[in-house]
Amino acid sequence: QCERLASLMARNISDLEVIPSPEARKNLMNLAQRMIWTFCVNISTSSGQSWTALSDSADDTVRITTRKITEPGQPNGLILSAVSTTWLPHPHYQVFDLLRDEHRRAQLDVLSIGNSLHEVAHIANGSHPGNCISLLRINVASNSSQSVGLMLQESCTDDSGSLVVYTTVNVDAIQLAMSGEDPSCIPLLPLGFVIVPMGHYYNNDCSIAGDVNATSSSSSSNGNQVPESGCLLTVGLQVLASTIPTAKLNLSSVTAIN
Repeated sequence: QCERLASLMARNISDLEVIPSPEARKNLMNLAQRMIWTFCVNISTSSGQSWTALSDSADDTVRITTRKITEPGQPNGLILSAVSTTWLPHPHYQVFDLLRDEHRRAQLDVLSIGNSLHEVAHIANGSHPGNCISLLRINVASNSSQSVGLMLQESCTDDSGSLVVYTTVNVDAIQLAMSGEDPSCIPLLPLGFVIVPMGHYYNNDCSIAGDVNATSSSSSSNGNQVPESGCLLTVGLQVLASTIPTAKLNLSSVTAIN
C-alpha cells in the first residue's frame, strides 16, 4: 500500500505511454483503486448481504447474491454476484502469474470473448512486477461487428496472497479520465481472483491429511506425511441481471453466471 501511494504521488515518471499527463495517470490510478474497493466490498460478507448456494450438493461451492444499485459509480439495476472457492495444488505465485497474464486471458475470460489483449498503458505500483495497473485493448477482428473495447486491470501480490481484479470500460470513459475530468461517475462492475497460500499434508495413499498451515504441534505429528504447496483460489463475478433495480432475478441470469 505504501508503494502504491508513492506511485500515486510520483511526478518524475516514465510509464506514461498513452497516458497524456500526470493528472491523467492519477485519475487512472484512482479509477483502478475504486475498482478494487468495489470488488472487495461486493464479494465479501462485510456489507451484510446474504449468500445463497445454488444447490444442496456439498461439492457445489458457488454462492450467489443480488443487490439493487441506484447510486453512481456502478451500473444501475439488479446486480447478480457469484463467488466460488477451490483449492489448487500449485503455489499461489504461479496461479497469480497465470491469471494476470494478458496473453493467456483469452483462454480464461468471458469478457474478452476469445479475443486477444494488448497492453496499451502500464503503471508500476512497486518493485514487484506483479504490482501494477494495466490498460488493455481487446483486439477484435477487422470483419467483426464488435466495437473496440478496453479492460482496466490491477494486480497486487506479496507473501500473504495475491489479487487480480479487472473490468471492461468503454473508450469514452477512459478518454474522460485521461482528460483530467472526475472519473468517479464511470460505472464499474469488476470481477477478479483472490489467491491465498494454503498447503496440504498428503498421506502415502495421496489422500489429504491436513493443512500445512496448522500449528507446529500438530505438524510435528505428521510422520510420513509430506507437505505440498498449494493455494485457495476465490473467483468473484458480477453481472447486470436487469437494468431495473426492482426486477426479480430470472433463471437465465443464474445459469449464465454459473
